[in-house]
Amino acid sequence: MKKIFTLILMLATVATFAQSLTVAYEGTPVNNGDTLEIVVPQLNTTIDYYLDLTNVTDNDVTMVVYKNDLDMATGASASLCIGGTCFPPSTTESNPMVIAAHTTLSHTTSSDAFHLGYKTPAAGTSYVMFTFSNYDNSDDCTSVVFKLVYDPTSIDMVSNVTKMRAYPNPASDNVTVEYTVSGNANKVQLVVKNLLGATLYTRNLDVNANKVKMDVSDYPAGIYFYSIEADGRPLVTKKLLVK
Repeated sequence: MKKIFTLILMLATVATFAQSLTVAYEGTPVNNGDTLEIVVPQLNTTIDYYLDLTNVTDNDVTMVVYKNDLDMATGASASLCIGGTCFPPSTTESNPMVIAAHTTLSHTTSSDAFHLGYKTPAAGTSYVMFTFSNYDNSDDCTSVVFKLVYDPTSIDMVSNVTKMRAYPNPASDNVTVEYTVSGNANKVQLVVKNLLGATLYTRNLDVNANKVKMDVSDYPAGIYFYSIEADGRPLVTKKLLVK
């Protein structure tokens, strides 16, 4: 009860200030103080969860990220990661970094994007809070809590993708996606999104098949991402180029 009260108090405090930075998870806006509940698909594997950060002001913002392990499952670890660098789980603060005015720091467009690296050896629930703070004004901050749950009774031992590729890639008209999926998910889908995270295409997949074709002739030239999802959870995501 004490931990829950402390969490509510912390979130109530940070929610009273205006924010220069907005946050999105998988293309969906996240409000200051929100909790993201995430089902962890497997044990003993570090899994990355990305947040997109947008500077909504007319000025560059120097940001610092703070990590707070509110409550951790036994043996679980959470790392603050910037781009390809994940700091040790004991690291609670990033170096200052600049986000330009009206710019989004996203893993789809930048090598310096923020993400959480999480690993657990056993079932349980962890709460990890990240605060994105204006280095020049600590009252200007946005906080998000990750609730990370590994519960084998609710996962139904999630499907696994052992193969996925698209060809031709780059493409200009039709693309064939080959895949191999195993597991017991109720619904498996092919999903295509643009750089902004907007879903452009969804198609239910037959796990007993291994190939589908889609038409991208109406897509503007650029970078897209195609994923295989099981019951709404992305299993694997890859880049698709349209020319």
